[in-house]
Amino acid sequence: MINLNLVLTDLEMLKTQIGRKGYDVSKLDDLAALLQQKKGKQQALDALRAKRNAWKKDQSISVESKRALRDEIAADEAALAELEAQIKEIHLDIPNLPDVDAIDGKDENDNVVVRECEDYYHAPIEQFRPHWEVGKNLDILDNELASKVSGSMFAMYKGAGAKLLRALVTYALALHGEKYLEIIPPHMVSSKTLTFTGHLPKFADEQYKCSQDDLWLIPTAEVPLTGAFAETTFEQGQLPQYRCGYTVCFRREAGSAGKDTRGLQRVHEFHKVELVKVVEPQNCKAELDDLLADCLRIIQDLKLQWRIIDLCTGDMGDKYGRCYDIEVWAPGAGRWLEVSSVGHFGDYQARRAKICYKDENGKKQVAYTLNGSGMATPRVVAAILETYQQPDGTVLVPEVLRPFMGCDVIKPRS
Repeated sequence: MINLNLVLTDLEMLKTQIGRKGYDVSKLDDLAALLQQKKGKQQALDALRAKRNAWKKDQSISVESKRALRDEIAADEAALAELEAQIKEIHLDIPNLPDVDAIDGKDENDNVVVRECEDYYHAPIEQFRPHWEVGKNLDILDNELASKVSGSMFAMYKGAGAKLLRALVTYALALHGEKYLEIIPPHMVSSKTLTFTGHLPKFADEQYKCSQDDLWLIPTAEVPLTGAFAETTFEQGQLPQYRCGYTVCFRREAGSAGKDTRGLQRVHEFHKVELVKVVEPQNCKAELDDLLADCLRIIQDLKLQWRIIDLCTGDMGDKYGRCYDIEVWAPGAGRWLEVSSVGHFGDYQARRAKICYKDENGKKQVAYTLNGSGMATPRVVAAILETYQQPDGTVLVPEVLRPFMGCDVIKPRS
């Protein structure tokens, strides 16, 4: 969440910056008015409380007067609590400030390709088939069976398909484990934790909730990994903190019916390796560049055709201050597939979660958080099956995955 002090001290700057994301900045005026009301109500309440304390020692004050003062204080406390609830509702709704150098734009059409690969695997094939056909013919993907047990937009991996998914995860963990502490966190988190990371309250419709226990299935390991740092103050020299988390992730994909839902392009449940950083603000840009390189490395190792997209302010989402997407080319589907979002959140999450550090003067400061998808398996599997398909219907295994797969080629199941 944004620093509330800025609403009172630099409101026009906030309007300009947050307006770049298409947010209704009139809500900032409402918030400023509520903050002023709160300030006045708090001052009045403090005066009444001081009066109550003074009356405690004054025997000349009647019981009736003391009771009336008590009731007045109770009414003001209730009014103050209502103001605070209204402030919190608006405060949690306000998006993060975009970086000053983030690209201005309304939607994905205004995004900019900033880098593209030049070296990738070239299959000896003229007519590429989509991965759902390749997987079905090899009997390694079975969407019909997945639909039978779970409904639409779920995946069932079989045989070499399951091994391929597992190989991707294992390779990603082995690669990222060189510099990130590996964590396997819980796959369910509280509402409080989802609020810390900015997934609640605005995006509740995208999450799966277990209402009886106030627990939610995680949409990404970013949530428990970042939430684990909540209410922590790091001593000088303890930052940066790097974490790598492997989880199964769950997303409702509300409103996506019929939109790129064939095969593995968009599913409700998927395996993913996520990277999270907690850093000091002055190091954020360098850490973001480093994180982007880490997330790109596996795609390069797999020799998939890739490109990096710099997301504009209207497409980067509420949480991000700056965000890049890594996309891979799926020659069978004939489209680019997003396989990683890499960005920083500034102090947006850390302020919600109270993640702080002590600077060189021992003063407490709010940290910055970053995250990126180190390996989002469904679309990477799709791109591999389409890119590495052979004229005889088999699929060549990318060289870096062969030690984990135990084979060089995926053949039809006998």
